[in-house]
Amino acid sequence: MTSGHDLVVPVADLPEVAPRALADAARCCGLDDSHAQLVRLFSTAVYHLPAVGAVARIALVTSPQSVSRLTTSVRVTRWLTSAGFPTVEPLPVSQPVVSHGCAITFWRYLPQHGPPAGPADLGRLLRRLHHLGHPPFPLPTYQPLGSVRRAIQASQAISEDERAWLSGHCERLLHAYRQLDFGLPPGMIHGDAWQGNLLRDGDRVVLADWDAVSTGPREIDLIPTLQAPRFGLPAHQRDAFIAAYGHDIRGWGGYPVLRDIRELSTTTALLRDAHIDPAAYDQLQVRLTSLRTGDTRQWTTF
Repeated sequence: MTSGHDLVVPVADLPEVAPRALADAARCCGLDDSHAQLVRLFSTAVYHLPAVGAVARIALVTSPQSVSRLTTSVRVTRWLTSAGFPTVEPLPVSQPVVSHGCAITFWRYLPQHGPPAGPADLGRLLRRLHHLGHPPFPLPTYQPLGSVRRAIQASQAISEDERAWLSGHCERLLHAYRQLDFGLPPGMIHGDAWQGNLLRDGDRVVLADWDAVSTGPREIDLIPTLQAPRFGLPAHQRDAFIAAYGHDIRGWGGYPVLRDIRELSTTTALLRDAHIDPAAYDQLQVRLTSLRTGDTRQWTTF
């Protein structure tokens, strides 16, 4: 069970506060946010700031660690950029900025021209990332299911019976996770390495969204792509990912545990937002049914 001091109840819903948080953060950083354009609004709000060639990412502060995680992501991406690793680049301003119950970060804007990046690109980037040394500053230790546990406790979109079942499911998975013997050496991991976090930067592909960067088992970074049949990723693309990375964990005994942890983790934003988004609510119900019955139906991405 998530303890009370780990849970921060957002002051408002993200669609309501994001524009005000953006205006305040841009002013604090001396950035021109005129003609800001909303690019995406779900678990985070993403705005394009054309006047300064930047992107703003706005996330609700949902735990005492929310701001420190973003501070680490900015620090890690600056270090990775200096090391020549293909990553998104934070702007050279003091960030993150906290305003209106949100944490805001600013990044160099990357126009998305050319073919979309695929799983093989991700496999190559992860292979390169996992062969890097550790950054010259501490990283948090990977903690499975932390965000989803907070979302379960705070969710306004589920019944008490659903809340109790999800909490119990978390505990069962955490118990199984603690028994695992990992084959790959631990080290720096991205923490949310899936195809949706790939962007194009001219001719190269870069890795974005480092909010979950941490030290942990390298297998964690392989699971999102291998679990992706839930979202329609065909077998040949999963095979291309494994070929590019160079190691297949699908025959490892711990694979089902990490797969189930990842599946549960994908409900985090739905649990948080479904009370104000009918489409998210419908998809949450689909996923809850799958988790409780063990069906293998395909899920819809958000």
